[in-house]
Amino acid sequence: MVWLMKKSVLVIGVGRFGRGVIEGLFEKGHDIFAIDLDEEALDSVRDMIVSGAILDVGEDDEELSKIVGEKNFDEAVVAIGQDFEGALIATHILKEAGIVVSVKASSQRRGNVLTKMGADRIVFPERDIGRRLAHVIGNDAVIDLLELPQGFVVEQMEIGKGFTGKTFKDMDIPRRYGVSIMLVYRGNETIQPKASTILEDGDKVVVFGQRDKMAKFEKENFR
Repeated sequence: MVWLMKKSVLVIGVGRFGRGVIEGLFEKGHDIFAIDLDEEALDSVRDMIVSGAILDVGEDDEELSKIVGEKNFDEAVVAIGQDFEGALIATHILKEAGIVVSVKASSQRRGNVLTKMGADRIVFPERDIGRRLAHVIGNDAVIDLLELPQGFVVEQMEIGKGFTGKTFKDMDIPRRYGVSIMLVYRGNETIQPKASTILEDGDKVVVFGQRDKMAKFEKENFR
């Protein structure tokens, strides 16, 4: 399994949430195209994006359709704040093009409407998970991510080829990677890791450690 597949991602809306998504995607090395009404908002992320466009997606759906048609986006994030109509139009255009779409919603009711429009993920801003969403987009093998204070994270991920068939004693994970495996899920069984535990293909593990050390562990696992 490939540790990191580079993706081309369209982010519509560069507010606090949209910028968080862009920062997370940039850190993972993905190509980002951004759209916003505000030129200053786009300028603030110029060093992180491949390109951008000043556009009101609710008023100029034809231009958005043109951009989507010309670019080969793998995924898109609709991070528009107050313009619900614009979010609906953008979601419709993106889904018509067959693109996986994550959409910011200000309420459960609006989230339900967006789901019916075909949105693949609904994100609520009060949960402040823009960077978590970027991590999910950037690494298909990571199932979940919990960010903790002082740079620590808890991730649940699948075991890749790098660790399949190895025991915890063989891997010496805390010393080599500076992270710890807390639990192993094997089907419906929960396993407390021991030195003799052998990881199998299809296992899922819960890993705890600092974000900057987690990347080395992921790379070795999914090599």
